[in-house]
Amino acid sequence: MQKGQLIKRHGAWHLCYWRDGKRVCQRLAPFNDTFRTERSVRPLVDEILGPLNEGRQPGGPQTLQHFIERTYLPHAKEHKRPSTYKGYYNLYQCYITARVAGVKLWQFRTVDAQRLLDTIASSVPLSNSSLFNIKTFLSAVFAEAKRLGVLDGVNPVQGVRVPKGQPGKPTYAYSPQEINKLTAVLKGHARTAVIVAAYTGLSLAELKGLQWGDITRGQLVVQRTVWHGQEGPTKTDARNAPLPVLPVVAKALAAHRRQNPGTKWVFEGPTGRPYDLATLGSKSIKHGLQLHGLEWHGWHALRRGFATTLHAAGVQDKIIQELMRHSSLSVTMSHYVKALPAANVAAVKRLGNSFGQRKR
Repeated sequence: MQKGQLIKRHGAWHLCYWRDGKRVCQRLAPFNDTFRTERSVRPLVDEILGPLNEGRQPGGPQTLQHFIERTYLPHAKEHKRPSTYKGYYNLYQCYITARVAGVKLWQFRTVDAQRLLDTIASSVPLSNSSLFNIKTFLSAVFAEAKRLGVLDGVNPVQGVRVPKGQPGKPTYAYSPQEINKLTAVLKGHARTAVIVAAYTGLSLAELKGLQWGDITRGQLVVQRTVWHGQEGPTKTDARNAPLPVLPVVAKALAAHRRQNPGTKWVFEGPTGRPYDLATLGSKSIKHGLQLHGLEWHGWHALRRGFATTLHAAGVQDKIIQELMRHSSLSVTMSHYVKALPAANVAAVKRLGNSFGQRKR
């Protein structure tokens, strides 16, 4: 924090301070009855040094750490989804803060961003997606700095190459046969939640946020999400699209409501708030399935299974995207539709038949 040095010279007050690594002397006011003492000139000093010290002016002394912790993370907490904020906070605390100690915000260049990512990749076994998320976080930080006028010029994270990380673990998608086995041994909240997730593609946060009023006239409309007890809006506008309620889902929900009369939330806990389905899955469901020789691959495996089953049934990709309520078709096809072994064999056979026909 700069206080500056006040100098009375040539019949005027001058302020000397540091900016962009250089010493600057600036004339403030004439020495007269209005500005006779340093105290009287101090408001003029604050007008110049205030923006610098608070990081509201390019070239100020504010460090990258200070800006992230005092400005960007509070902004993200207010404007981002709780899960997004938590992810950003964890990335910063685990991989960034110790590596940018003392670095001035305005001095951080593209080469520094590249070295930071390369250093993280070489010292921590992170996946490609985790490294990409770190780059996304840093880019968002500097975009906010530019928006606030703290940074001039190009966002230094633009053009940074994400280094190659560790291969991600294969994701799982439940098949219809596996869903039948799961629901045959599960009971209560667990059974109903698995059925709803498997035949609608709802995410865990959407399941927890589901209320009885969201289900009308044979369709379901997601109105909200609940993540770690925090209620919030849907991830995107596309996630508000209505979903058809299949007979198997309608039957399960009707039985579930009879067993839980007077509830507001479809999966309501004893306190009147949404049931902790995450803990239910990681402990109760997982243990119960193990007793029957079955594996629990998590709630998202049900959502991937929904997309994969639709694709295997020949449903058009665009329709699958709409049912998954994704804004991008590439997200649906790249991350949710899994290639099934049987489908791969059939494809090779069709290819072989095609070659055979051409040869004849």
